[in-house]
Amino acid sequence: MQSPRRSIVWQERLQSVSDPSPKRPQIWIVDDSPTEALITERSLGKDFEYERFIDGSVVVERLAVSPKLPDVLLLDWVMPGMAGDEVCRFLRSNPHTQHIPIILVTASRVETADVVNGLASGANDYVARPFAAEELRARVDAVIRASQLRELANQERARLDTVNRVSRAVLTAGASTGDILHNLTAGLTVSLCDGCSVLFLPGPPPVPVAAIAHHRADPTGQALAAIATLTDPTVHTFTSSDDARRTLPPAYQPYIEQFGLRGLAILPFPISGPVQGVMTVTRDGHSTPFEPEDIATIETCLEYAALAIQTAMRFDAERAAREAIAKFQQQLLGIVGHDLRNPLAALTTGLSILDEVAKGVPLIASVVRRLSSSTHRMTRIVDQLLDVTRARLGGGIPMEPRDVQLLPLARATVEELVLAYPTSTFELVNSAPVSVPVSGYWDPDRLSQVLSNLMSNAAQYGRQQTPVVLEIAQSGELATITVSNTNRDRPIPPELIEVLFDPYRRGRAEAKHHVGLGLGLYIVHEIVTAHGGRIDVESTELTTVFRVALPRRSPALSNLQAQAAAEP
Repeated sequence: MQSPRRSIVWQERLQSVSDPSPKRPQIWIVDDSPTEALITERSLGKDFEYERFIDGSVVVERLAVSPKLPDVLLLDWVMPGMAGDEVCRFLRSNPHTQHIPIILVTASRVETADVVNGLASGANDYVARPFAAEELRARVDAVIRASQLRELANQERARLDTVNRVSRAVLTAGASTGDILHNLTAGLTVSLCDGCSVLFLPGPPPVPVAAIAHHRADPTGQALAAIATLTDPTVHTFTSSDDARRTLPPAYQPYIEQFGLRGLAILPFPISGPVQGVMTVTRDGHSTPFEPEDIATIETCLEYAALAIQTAMRFDAERAAREAIAKFQQQLLGIVGHDLRNPLAALTTGLSILDEVAKGVPLIASVVRRLSSSTHRMTRIVDQLLDVTRARLGGGIPMEPRDVQLLPLARATVEELVLAYPTSTFELVNSAPVSVPVSGYWDPDRLSQVLSNLMSNAAQYGRQQTPVVLEIAQSGELATITVSNTNRDRPIPPELIEVLFDPYRRGRAEAKHHVGLGLGLYIVHEIVTAHGGRIDVESTELTTVFRVALPRRSPALSNLQAQAAAEP
């Protein structure tokens, strides 16, 4: 981040190149008497520049087309044509001229009521003739000083608004460096600069190499990008565009010809580390040069942007590290799961042979059955790890869909669970009409996995001696599967329901059935989602119900079928 000392150095440098001869305040004298106008001018002295007008309507016309307004308007009250109070009211009604300091000068209207009316018409002050020269100069100095203070306050307000606007924009741009720099350059050109460009040396992502440029009069920003260069920091203040032409090298001439140039600042981008860059800001021919406070404000905005970019770079680095770790973990699980399947398959085959041999020996048969049960459970865990690995690495759980009738599939799954959970009761309910079988284009093995996981979960956490109910139904192009059980004690709390389908989540902490890795419901959710369906859970004081809704023909699986048919 940029130090306060650096800011002081830049302010000193800016002051050293400031215009050594500031312009004198300009006073417009509006009086139909040349003699009185000359007396007014000589009374004020040589510290001002003057312009004279003999009629109120003339000065109004001049103000309508003049880009530069006077610092003070000395206005005679009684004039032919447009009187002084009328000029006051007109100028105060026009946004372009409403802040011009106006002093009414008159010899004929000097009563208290006249003074009140003159000030009410919009004049800043009121001077009666004949006047003392010292009093007139004091009143002119006072309105100029008040006008300058108001202008300084407006400028400071604009600077603070710029800092607030840019800081909010860059700090809420997220982790996109491009958005941060876009918000920075766009925000500065709203009030402080006519053009703003940022250019970086080639460096590590996410910092871009090309310049990002904004200009008020050039939506493309090409002219400004053409003069943005990685050069030494500097600040220039020019008295005119001709002064800029004489001072700057030829590369700047096209920009000066197109826009003019009164101020140019090239500031270092305050990012530590290997990233290096500069910001180029300009004030064109119609603007005033940069003030020291302007440069300090731009530096503050630069520091906010640098902070946002550094945060984005750290975020990207941390995210890349997390992704690398997660990918390594998932690949490791995949490798372990794949390499375990071969020895488990050998164990399953060997135990099947031993089961046949041990039928006449009860003790050995009992041991073989326990080993077979453990082997099947290990096989399920390995299969779950492989499914989770595929899902979390982005490949998705593989699907082999085909036309399936749901009732026979559900019946076969229930028969398997009856053997696995001999102390539990399972009930299959077909709510669809017998004449209209529930069917769809699904992966039967994966769908059986969904049914098995949901019902085994219900059997583990449900109340004993109460049935686990599996109900299937069909409504139009939607098939529904409902698995319900009676709660053993309390319902599933809402905070657990919110994460119930996350991987490595199991039942309530106090439950005694911590079988497996907590992957069953996550895999159920992934399979249902792959079929284009949805799954919901509701748990009350009495029951817990899982509801699965499956489209009979998912567009994703239909596309998979079409791709398989197109392959040679």
